[in-house]
Amino acid sequence: MASAGPPPPERNLSLPGPSRPKPKKTRRSLSYEIKYKIIQELEKGTRQVDLARQHGVNESTIRTIKKDAAKIKEHMNITKSTGASMIKYFHNQVLLKTEKLLVSYLVSQARRNMAVDTRSVKEYARELYAAVSRKMGITEPKPFNASSGWLQRFKKRNKITNINIGGEEASTDLVAAREFPPFLREIMEEGQYTDDQVFNMDKSGLFWKKLPSKTFVVKNASKCRGRKLQKERITVLFTTNASGTCKLKLSVIHTACKPHAYKSMDMTKLNVHWLTARKAWMFSTLSLSWFDDCFVPDVKKFCEQQNVPFNILLLLDNAPGHSPLLLDRHPNVKVVFLPPNTTSILQPMDQELICNVKAAFSTKKFKLLNDYTNTRKELRNLSDTITDSKSEDDEDQQLAEQQVLFKQFWRIFNIKKAVDFLVEAWDQLSVATVRHAWRHVLQGIPAVRQSKSVTGEVQTVAVAVDLAREAAQSVTAAGFSETTNDDILEVIRDPDVTTDDMVDDDDVSEEAGGASSQEERRLSHSNVRGAIECIEKVKLLLSDDPDANRYEIFTTQLLQTMEPYIKVYHNINTSRQQSITEFFARNPPQPAQASDSDRGRDSDDDFEGFVREALTSVDDCDGDSPEGQ
Repeated sequence: MASAGPPPPERNLSLPGPSRPKPKKTRRSLSYEIKYKIIQELEKGTRQVDLARQHGVNESTIRTIKKDAAKIKEHMNITKSTGASMIKYFHNQVLLKTEKLLVSYLVSQARRNMAVDTRSVKEYARELYAAVSRKMGITEPKPFNASSGWLQRFKKRNKITNINIGGEEASTDLVAAREFPPFLREIMEEGQYTDDQVFNMDKSGLFWKKLPSKTFVVKNASKCRGRKLQKERITVLFTTNASGTCKLKLSVIHTACKPHAYKSMDMTKLNVHWLTARKAWMFSTLSLSWFDDCFVPDVKKFCEQQNVPFNILLLLDNAPGHSPLLLDRHPNVKVVFLPPNTTSILQPMDQELICNVKAAFSTKKFKLLNDYTNTRKELRNLSDTITDSKSEDDEDQQLAEQQVLFKQFWRIFNIKKAVDFLVEAWDQLSVATVRHAWRHVLQGIPAVRQSKSVTGEVQTVAVAVDLAREAAQSVTAAGFSETTNDDILEVIRDPDVTTDDMVDDDDVSEEAGGASSQEERRLSHSNVRGAIECIEKVKLLLSDDPDANRYEIFTTQLLQTMEPYIKVYHNINTSRQQSITEFFARNPPQPAQASDSDRGRDSDDDFEGFVREALTSVDDCDGDSPEGQ
């Protein structure tokens, strides 16, 4: 009987069907922050293969990052300038620039105490997106609808938690405006304040070189080298009492501590109080300086001269630039904040006073321009020859002549001249006009609390605007004769910034700043560390709050706000960290002189302590050498 052969091989009898899927290779994604660090390592000479192995990616990925180094650096500069958290993927550069400008717009609205609603933010974002696309020369940008989801993500990315973006359209709170005068009446009766002792301060921006939009200077702004002149802005603080008997010295906020026009003058002896801020805005710390150094001394001097008790009531709007510490800053000054969204009705300085001063200032500016140009035959004939048919070369030559003449005028009309005109306009404001502006907020105040009635004509904005328009029309340069009242109002008001203005301002700031401004402004290690220590002290001071939930919410939001600077602090420490070899090269270890109590300590512990000291020595160093971020 034949022996049985080897058994046949087993067949795969599995049922037909889809084969088992192969494990999917996980995709390794790198954030912009990591890519930026890789670029820094490449610039130091680190090999691409070592970086690929370190981050777990192919070497081709490192080569791509090296190729896109310029774009990655530009992205990092934009995100750092807005304080936004790092974004992994943001390929739409138009939207990235749009969001940067939108953050600036919202911050400016908050500083002006202007509430914005969700609908208006979305609409402004869409207009801004279109303006950025035009500026970048993109005819067909990616669709952008400014959806509600995008708005929420935008607020989260940029940590917008303290800017009022309401769900409904922002409007004046009429109910609060009706309830405040009786509340103020009770305060005045309780404190025995007269209208000589009740003051109001309001601030307003002034583009002191701005001209009507129809003039040739504005129309040809893109061709003029001095197109930034129209954007030169100061903030002016106007303060007066309810009786109109005390108009305090104006306070001017400028970006320079001592402009060239004041080079030979003592800044403490000007006809205004001179304050400085990086962008000429009022902020909380500056409001305290104004209160201590400007308001209190001036009011105290007025009370002594008029034999009025130094017991003052100061009304302020609730703008973010006004510090809450003003409430109990001085024992003789009681500060009361107006209700939100009521300044257009209640705040006296908003009731035509500031507009009157700005219109009078514009009148003086146009008269000076007219006096100057009338002495220049070339410019006086421009209005007669501008309509003649000219070649392109003739128009360019004419524009060049106009630029030269106006450049000579701007040398005369500097910031000192502008401030002098502003002071003259402020001094010309009549007592009757001031009293008229307080009528809404002081309604119902007993007659015994008010000063005697004042006779005289109230200066209206309409008349002041007419005078400014007539002064502008008298200028013999092209376009000034077409000036209307609306053009004057556009010049003197502090309007909402248009999307095109936002884009142009951003380009101008980049041209004016560039690399040099980045080098001038740097954060030092000690400054950032000091700020973080201040935050820790704030948390400690409020740690005894009986409302634990309130304290938890506050500290969480505080840490979220500080997160960009905490990252900066970590980056500085990383860049400042010394290697052990470098430390030993500069600080060779010396034999330790051990005490009797330490002789039994293990030598390994001594070395461990020495290494720990080496690693922390840089972090503990508070040198002044700045590290740019």
